[in-house]
Amino acid sequence: MNLSAPHVKSRPGFSLVEVTLAIGIVGVAILSLVGILGSTFQQVDDIMQTNRALAGVSRLIGALDNPRSIVYLDASGQQDPASTKFLVTDGGLTLDGGNASASNFDIAYRLLANAKDNGASAVWLFVYERKIVSPDNDKDSAGTYKLSSNPSVMEVAYCAGNTLSIPASFGRNIIGTPMRVRLSLSKLLVGQRATINAATLEPDTVKVAAPPWGVSPVPAQPANYALAYLPVVAEFFPHDYSAPSSFTKTESQPLLVQNIVLSR
Repeated sequence: MNLSAPHVKSRPGFSLVEVTLAIGIVGVAILSLVGILGSTFQQVDDIMQTNRALAGVSRLIGALDNPRSIVYLDASGQQDPASTKFLVTDGGLTLDGGNASASNFDIAYRLLANAKDNGASAVWLFVYERKIVSPDNDKDSAGTYKLSSNPSVMEVAYCAGNTLSIPASFGRNIIGTPMRVRLSLSKLLVGQRATINAATLEPDTVKVAAPPWGVSPVPAQPANYALAYLPVVAEFFPHDYSAPSSFTKTESQPLLVQNIVLSR
């Protein structure tokens, strides 16, 4: 008896077109996933930066209410974690008007009176968190780290040259990304009688016009200012250690805009 082997039906493989389509579909899926992840990471970064700005708002308000606490960083002070230089005494701006007992409002007023817009006349301050002492103080005698040591503080600084430099990041033990804050006079001044008339000692009849202001809309000296408050706008930007010639001329979108009213 002749037994023949059973016929095995052959299975065709995938064609080149099918393989190409499958690879294309997988590639599109991967690219879509990468795009979603990239967008998510950007959103997370934006949220973290905004949280840093929000954390700096209260510290900035406190510093403007008490401008004697604003640190002054020059070429030497920015590299010294124990620097005791402050804007009023070491900044060379004579913000106290030669009177050591000048009020905090008068000092802040002289700092901001010429910030007529958010252009070249704006005042730049920097808000950041820093460790109080050197990172080496985190270690004990055995060379291991003490997790409970070296607390941090929020600091507001005015920098010579209007920029916080990379050496300051290391010298001041700055944690994370510092915020640069652009301060300018608020449009809330529009329509206000902001100047005291020298003859009558009453508010002048001339009201503050709408911006743009060619000159400051308020008098240079606080004694000649008629209002009981000074409204300013604070715009927060993440500081990337770029030169002021770069960031003072750009129109980048601030992370946060805060209206601040300083009271006498």
